[in-house]
Amino acid sequence: MSLLRNISVIASVLAATAVFAAGPDRKNAVSGQTVAELYAGKTWVWSKGGSYWGSDGKFQAVWKESVGIGRWYATTRGNLCYEAVWYYDDGGKVGEEPEKKCWRHVADSQGRLWKHDQKKNEWYRTKKEFAERVKPGNKIGRQVRKLRKRYGV
Repeated sequence: MSLLRNISVIASVLAATAVFAAGPDRKNAVSGQTVAELYAGKTWVWSKGGSYWGSDGKFQAVWKESVGIGRWYATTRGNLCYEAVWYYDDGGKVGEEPEKKCWRHVADSQGRLWKHDQKKNEWYRTKKEFAERVKPGNKIGRQVRKLRKRYGV
């Protein structure tokens, strides 16, 4: 391989490493207002359901045959949180399980947003996430109504 080709390959690797190294700045939390604007009135589509973050602070979610009902909020430290009760079929009776879950949002040195999943302890770039999985409007309303009726909630 020529010297020029070697230099080109090394430069490409270093450039890619520099972009990856930028990563999330855990000390650079985005504002609660920014987080709220990202999610309010939108559905976050999951592999087996989704969550709707109502503009009025109401939270609805569906996971398989379970339904979560509660509220959501954004904190000054960049957290998106929900507090909900999940209802599900527990051997012919209605099971209930309260849950609180949060995702932290920070910016990197280039201003790109990152989201931290606390349960998995993983960081995700939000731009790709939003393009593929966060959709305007309530995409799960029908499923929520069906499951609420089934469980009497």
